[in-house]
Amino acid sequence: MRKKLLVAPIILGAVLAFLTWGCEKEEEDVCQKFEPPQCEIANVCCPTDGGNCYYEVGDSKYYCDKTKATPDDPDGCNDAENQAIEVLCPAASPDQLMNAKVELSKLTRKLMQEARTLSVCH
Repeated sequence: MRKKLLVAPIILGAVLAFLTWGCEKEEEDVCQKFEPPQCEIANVCCPTDGGNCYYEVGDSKYYCDKTKATPDDPDGCNDAENQAIEVLCPAASPDQLMNAKVELSKLTRKLMQEARTLSVCH
């Protein structure tokens, strides 16, 4: 009985130490290049701290806004996606723009999932 009482605080201390020091890491963004045909290259990034994803085109960043989420746009990214595609694909046809929008949405959802997975310690 006494051994159990001694082991429990040691295990609890080890768990707390792991959570305190094991999760100390710099916050970072999960990013991937977006290269649709007939368009320029952009970076799509989602922070692991739960912040808004963004599209980096040259020196500009277009941020999703979770406060503007709707049933059709659960992450509030439609406006940012449209702005980024408008800048990225000035000479693209309507079909190419639609395909770029679909691919950008898929990539954004994928990166959001990766960022959630990496955010376990946050």
